[in-house]
Amino acid sequence: MDRFPALRLILRLGRIGPSIIALVATALTVVHAWSHLGWLSVLLAPFMLGLIYFLMKSYVEIVQIITEMVH
Repeated sequence: MDRFPALRLILRLGRIGPSIIALVATALTVVHAWSHLGWLSVLLAPFMLGLIYFLMKSYVEIVQIITEMVH
């Protein structure tokens, strides 16, 4: 794993990383949608948070599977 520092970082931040990315992406989405949807954009936030977290966590799991197969 010494040759792949990005994979090592993804594995190290595998639990907290997707949470932070999901929170930031959801906040940016709400801020961006606020001018068009108003308070409705806040109602969409939980769905966006769950979707983005699921996508980021699945990416981390794919990296874990690949590194286990290679290592």
